[in-house]
Amino acid sequence: MNERCVRVRVHGVGRCVRPLLVGMFLAVGTTTHAEELGSRRVGWEPRVPVGKCLTPSGGLLVNERPGQPWQSLDEKDDLHSRDLLLALPGMKAKLATHPLAVELTLWSNLPGLTEFSGLQSAVVLHDSRAFDLDFTLHSGRVLVTNRKEKGTARVWLRVEGEAFLLTLFEPGAAICLGWYSFWPRGVSYNPTPNADHVPARTLALVAVKGQVAVKVGGTQHTLSAPPGPAYFHWDSVNGAEQGSRTRRELPAWANLDAKPSASAKAVREAIDKYQAVAKDREPRTALYDLLAAAEKERDRDHAKALAEFAVFGLAAINDIDRVMQALGDAKQADARRAAVVTLRHWIGDADGRDQRLHQFLIDRLGYTKPQATTVLQLLHSAFPADDPDTYEILIAYLRHDKLAVRQLAWSNLSSLAPEGLSSPYDPAGSEAERAKRAAAWKALIPSGTLPTTKPKKK
Repeated sequence: MNERCVRVRVHGVGRCVRPLLVGMFLAVGTTTHAEELGSRRVGWEPRVPVGKCLTPSGGLLVNERPGQPWQSLDEKDDLHSRDLLLALPGMKAKLATHPLAVELTLWSNLPGLTEFSGLQSAVVLHDSRAFDLDFTLHSGRVLVTNRKEKGTARVWLRVEGEAFLLTLFEPGAAICLGWYSFWPRGVSYNPTPNADHVPARTLALVAVKGQVAVKVGGTQHTLSAPPGPAYFHWDSVNGAEQGSRTRRELPAWANLDAKPSASAKAVREAIDKYQAVAKDREPRTALYDLLAAAEKERDRDHAKALAEFAVFGLAAINDIDRVMQALGDAKQADARRAAVVTLRHWIGDADGRDQRLHQFLIDRLGYTKPQATTVLQLLHSAFPADDPDTYEILIAYLRHDKLAVRQLAWSNLSSLAPEGLSSPYDPAGSEAERAKRAAAWKALIPSGTLPTTKPKKK
């Protein structure tokens, strides 16, 4: 089959992307026990108390060193510099500096709850006498609030590739920060990347209350809550914007008072169930229990919410072994779909994670090198919609030996096919049924063609 070169832009650099047809009809690998693939830290510094947890047990997790199990913090527990603090997807967790000057709310998300693109929220606090709060935002969304009785609060914000000085001018002033790192669609997996082949990163800053100054690269911008110049943007491709943007009202993703979506009730109940279980178990075990409960749950909405929260949570604590098991679980379609979403988030959340996952699939889960490469290409969504080879590849993968590959191929194909072009397909169906459905898709999109939909009859 002819491999076509497609030019894409990654951090302003043109690249040639070729979708790969590899790893088809090969043997199924084995799985092993759950393994954390590591947690990130910024630099090395003394570990000292710098704040207090303001959230009941189960809401805020802590990891002192990579490789150690995650632990739940209790309300009023000390928070230490250098530790990685985490709010699982869909949860909120509050903490404050000690002595009280700034409050930090880790405001995580789940698909369907808000328009924010991230999942979990993770930060590392730093010991600094020059600022009221010094922290690294590793992922997700946080709300920073001045809790002083009077005067300004100064915050040093670090993200991958940049640092910002935030000045919250009066007590109660607050700013919402949304940090999201991702692989753009069409960027192929590269087993030997150079320095430019890294995820794209975006930081949005929204003044929620009062006035906040944002200083980056020697230039200061003053933001005011709506209606006013409330929004400021930075990304790893273009850097900081030249100025702020006026907003008449807060965007929904930055508004804590926004009305929850219709699916929020089931999600809230899943989170409540997790917190009840997490009181007596470490976080990973509690998430395992939740995933098992999802399989037995008869209510469709509750089963979906339990499975999604559990799988997204397991990825957040780096239990990628268990997430890959979910991706290949024939009994739990909701878990498989959640695994596709969260693995895409996971590989985009830090440099080199896609290479680490590729090697993990080979070393720990028994994948062949071509199979592992296929999984990463599908997770990268490295298949341009305007190339006929894309559809030939994805339809062929619908008959792959590995359920994980079939699920990823179906996710790509169903998102690329135009509305109105549809043929049912179940990645966990029987071999005969999968062959039948793949043939139906082949009839809809013959080799060398692009998908089209027939006009409706009048």
